[in-house]
Amino acid sequence: MEDDRLSASRRLTARLRLLRVGGVRQGLARPADSPQAFVAGRASLRVLLAGSGPVVGWGVGSHDLALPGAVARAVGATTGRGVVVDVVADPSAGVRRLARLLRSAEVERYDVVILSAAVADTIRMVEPTRWGARVEALIREVRASGAPTVAWLGAQPIRSLPPYDDEFRAFAQAHAERLNRAAAAACAATGAIFVPLPASPQAESGRHRSPADYLFWARRIADTLAAVLIGHEIEEEHHTSEPEDRVAAIERLRLAEHKRDGRLTGLVGTAQRTLGAEIAMFTVLDDRTEWPLAAVGASLAEIPIEQSACLHTIQSPDGMVVPDAEHDERFASSPLVTGPAHLRFYAGYPVEAPDGTRIGAMCVFGRSPRRPAESEADLDVLRELALLAQRELWRWDPDAQ
Repeated sequence: MEDDRLSASRRLTARLRLLRVGGVRQGLARPADSPQAFVAGRASLRVLLAGSGPVVGWGVGSHDLALPGAVARAVGATTGRGVVVDVVADPSAGVRRLARLLRSAEVERYDVVILSAAVADTIRMVEPTRWGARVEALIREVRASGAPTVAWLGAQPIRSLPPYDDEFRAFAQAHAERLNRAAAAACAATGAIFVPLPASPQAESGRHRSPADYLFWARRIADTLAAVLIGHEIEEEHHTSEPEDRVAAIERLRLAEHKRDGRLTGLVGTAQRTLGAEIAMFTVLDDRTEWPLAAVGASLAEIPIEQSACLHTIQSPDGMVVPDAEHDERFASSPLVTGPAHLRFYAGYPVEAPDGTRIGAMCVFGRSPRRPAESEADLDVLRELALLAQRELWRWDPDAQ
């Protein structure tokens, strides 16, 4: 009966208010950079944030300052590991649209999938029982796709949202609490994790959201997920790279047209200087050859993929170091080792296209061997530069906003 009473004048009021809120949000800042944030570190966890509400990043202009960056920092601090957070956001996504977003997101690539749609559906005044059934079905679909950990973000208190500043707040808040109860029940039924989001104590007058708000919520998310994230093993089957997938991703980004890109060359130069290497490259691998998209210390020339050290790198779970190629059976007979170049040392970390396909590596080469302990420190530097290179690739994605 309670739900039936929501179907007439109050539903109309809610929809009119939704139009007003949409108008207010047209003037709000939101992130316009590549939809990814990261914290460099060993054995990186992959996290997907999908949906609406706090995932969108209202009030700030960068994903680093919004929820993705805050989650990366909070989860990294909790686990002591690297974290890469991807974002698939739609400001109007309720649970139905969220389902469509996820079907094209390849959720099996992620260790954790965090979903958010409660605020959007609260304002639409959806019926809680049917809505809870849709949430449960969506979580089951995501888990069946291969995501080991799924979390659902509860609706933060509606009264804490600046556009809701009159008598409508109490009415909407009561409905948000109904949806939160339905979502918590759906999580309990599916083995997902329900994460309630309280009002941030860092609210600033005149601002819709601030970086402090997102950090407050990220800490709540990291604390709630800590038990499943600490000790979580990387599943190496998530890190495959098929030749046909690389070719499609390279063609989609039109990388052959972007050789000698200044930003990528700058990152490669940083790798060379920081690691004291003779050669540094951002290499790209198609189905037949490896070629440098950016290089310092060597000419831009392709080599057969059979001679590529980076082919091994993109198949590794967390980068690769070869302290002395003359004593590594994979490379000891390579012309790059036995020939005039006489390369002895190699370190590389995979670089992914926006769709998650591993298409190449940030790597360095040296003509002198290095101690294994020293090589591992080099890999830490390459990891961060590779993640920065990934962000640059978003500029050439035809679907990037």
